[in-house]
Amino acid sequence: MFNAHRVAGPYNDLRYPYADAMGFGLVFAGGDIAYRADKWGLTLALRWGQNVDRLTELAPLSLGYATWIPCERLTLDLGYFDAFIGIENENEWKNPTFTRGIIYFRIQPFRHLGFRALIEPHDQVDITIIVANGSIFGTRFPSDVADRVVAPAVGAQLRYTPSTTTDLRLGAVASPNGSDGNRNWQAIIDFIASWAPGAWMLFVDGDYQFSREGSLTGLPVSRQWGVSLGGRYAISDDWSVGGRGEYFGASTGSESGTQFTVTGTVRYSPVEYLIISLEPRAEFAENDIYFSRPFVPDPATGETMPSLNKDWFFGFWIGATARLGN
Repeated sequence: MFNAHRVAGPYNDLRYPYADAMGFGLVFAGGDIAYRADKWGLTLALRWGQNVDRLTELAPLSLGYATWIPCERLTLDLGYFDAFIGIENENEWKNPTFTRGIIYFRIQPFRHLGFRALIEPHDQVDITIIVANGSIFGTRFPSDVADRVVAPAVGAQLRYTPSTTTDLRLGAVASPNGSDGNRNWQAIIDFIASWAPGAWMLFVDGDYQFSREGSLTGLPVSRQWGVSLGGRYAISDDWSVGGRGEYFGASTGSESGTQFTVTGTVRYSPVEYLIISLEPRAEFAENDIYFSRPFVPDPATGETMPSLNKDWFFGFWIGATARLGN
C-alpha cells in the first residue's frame, strides 16, 4: 500500500480498512471447512493476519456454527455466523473492489454469536431471523455496561429475487445501546439492491443507524447513515474492472463528520485461483482524520508520530490473492 502523505503507520485514526499502513502487509491467511448432510452440517473458518481482530472478536475464529435442517424450507444455525447487513464480504475476491468501504467498517456488523433461522416460504423469497449476543455492531458491549445488559440483539431480513439477475434485500437489527441497561434501544436498517446481467454486476447498499435515547454503543453520536454504490465488469476471463463510491454522515459529534470515498479496481487473474489487483482510493472528510507530516511528540510515550492534520487521503494498493476451492 502506498500513502500519498508518506507516513508509515495507519493513514487514519478510525482503524480501517484491514490493510491501512504503508508498505507490505498480510491482510489475512486462513481456511474454511464446511460439511453439509441432508439434515445437519458444520461450518468452521479461521483467519490469521495483521488486523484480523477488526474482522472477528474471536480471532482466529472467523466462523463456527452447527446447522440443523428440520425440513426443506427451514434451516437453523447455532454459533458464530456472518451478518446479513451489508453487501461487502471480508473475502475480497467476492467483492468488486480489493479494499472494503467506510460503510462496511463504520456502520455494519461483521459477525453475530447466537441463533439464526432461514425460512424459505417461496422460491423467490427468503426470510432470515437472528437472536444474538451483543450490540447491533455484532460486538460485545463495553465492560462497564456489559453486566447491565441482558436483552439480546434481534434482527430479520427479507430477501426477494424477482429474476435470476436481480436481488433485493431489506433487513434490520436492534439491541439495547447500553446507556440505561436494557431500556434504551438502537437499530440499523439496511437496504441492498443488486443487478447482475451478463458480465456486469451493479449494486446499491444504504444504511440508517439510530438510537432512541443516548448514543450508539461505543460512539459519541446517536445517528449514522450512509450509502455505497458500485459494481464490476468482467472484460474477459482474466481481466475485470470494479469501482465504488460512498457517502457517510452522522449527527453532531462524529469524529470524521461527513465522509466521501471513491475507489477503482483493476484485476488480472493469470491462472485460476490467483488474482492480482491494482486499486487507487481517494477519501475526503469534513474533519482532519488523516495522518500526515510533520511528526510531533506523542504526549503519552514521547515518541514521534504523524499529525492528524489532513481532511483528504489518496493511496493505492497492489494486492495478490491466492485461494483454493471457493
